[in-house]
Amino acid sequence: MEKITATFKANYKKPAYWAQIIGSVLIIGLAIATVFFGVKIDANAVVLVITAVGAILAFVGAITDNSILEDTGNTIKTKSNALASTEQTVVEALSEAQAKIEAANSAVASQAEAKASQAVVTAYSQAASAAAVGDTVAASSAAALASSLADNLGSNAQSDAETTSESASQAAK
Repeated sequence: MEKITATFKANYKKPAYWAQIIGSVLIIGLAIATVFFGVKIDANAVVLVITAVGAILAFVGAITDNSILEDTGNTIKTKSNALASTEQTVVEALSEAQAKIEAANSAVASQAEAKASQAVVTAYSQAASAAAVGDTVAASSAAALASSLADNLGSNAQSDAETTSESASQAAK
């Protein structure tokens, strides 16, 4: 915290410092809006937003005779293309990370569904085995379990897989 305070005290009168902070906040905000909230912002709109923020800061600085604010706004306006390019790079990196996370989640869900499907097959097999030896109670119970699990397979594959293997084993006994 002391370093942040020292950095602020050393730089708060420098327009480049404020341009860096404001530019970073704009880039992060636009990237988050694009990736996580699905706001469709093309490169031209990003340049427009950044330029508008710079123009507003420069305007307010000129009216209030605040040269730091005015210089900060002008710096942001002149660097709007570079800031927009940086924002696009951040959006691409976040989108790629989000896609990898979704792919990993999908793979986990597919594995859970496969386990649940295997449990349904196991329950039906146990029902058939019980029926073959004449144990109609166990066969009926295992068949009912398998049918129930098959109905619920799509809704909650992972928890079905866990309970199915336990239940199918108990039904066969």
